[in-house]
Amino acid sequence: MYPILFNYKIITIGSYGLLLGTAFYIAFLIAEREYKIKSIDPELAYKLLIAVIPSAIIGAKIFHILENLDEFKAAPFEMIFSGAGLSVYGGFILSFIVAIAIIKKNKESVLKVFDASSPAMAIGYAIGRLGCHASGDGCYGIATESIFGVAYPNGIVPVSINVFPTPLFESFFAFIFFMVLLKLRKNNLKEGTLFFIYLLLNGVARFAVEFIRLNPKTALLLTQAQLVAICFILIGLVGLFIIRSRASVEKNG
Repeated sequence: MYPILFNYKIITIGSYGLLLGTAFYIAFLIAEREYKIKSIDPELAYKLLIAVIPSAIIGAKIFHILENLDEFKAAPFEMIFSGAGLSVYGGFILSFIVAIAIIKKNKESVLKVFDASSPAMAIGYAIGRLGCHASGDGCYGIATESIFGVAYPNGIVPVSINVFPTPLFESFFAFIFFMVLLKLRKNNLKEGTLFFIYLLLNGVARFAVEFIRLNPKTALLLTQAQLVAICFILIGLVGLFIIRSRASVEKNG
């Protein structure tokens, strides 16, 4: 793995930072295009980008600390300022909260904007996970002797034995979800449908991948990420059920 791509005096370019920045930029371009198609003010994409980037990083760091409280108590400053240790779901949650506030302030429909943003979220997630893999930031899986095994001897969090490259698995699923969402968005779907489908797909994939990751288990024998994934799945299912029920009432009414 190559956590540092370029280093000259005080200038350092890391693979994780580069791919994370690329993820935000590509997601922004796609969101801006989708907003224009959906007759949403494209300026909102700029506002969300500026707000979501710091929110995602802060949320990701906070959630990672909550997942690893013992490590945080032992070395709080090192953990806070470490280049490793960012939980995607923490970034998602805080970003959603901030995004909802901005969308409402701009008097747009939250679900309509989230629908238009769903393909961007999927591709951003996919590229961001490639950054985790390239830098070896520690979010890999358990040891394995299978053909999927990969070692991260030069990673930010090095490991010399073969482990499951779970960031690659998540990236693969996210790319598939991106293609599915692009295809579905062409249909005349009820507002909120695309977003709830994305939540459902993302939740199922993350819940499954967590079984081969190293994250600590809670009292329920599930990781914190799996508990959040269950919430995503439930929100997605309930949201789709409500949309379908309302459509049925409108049709029969």
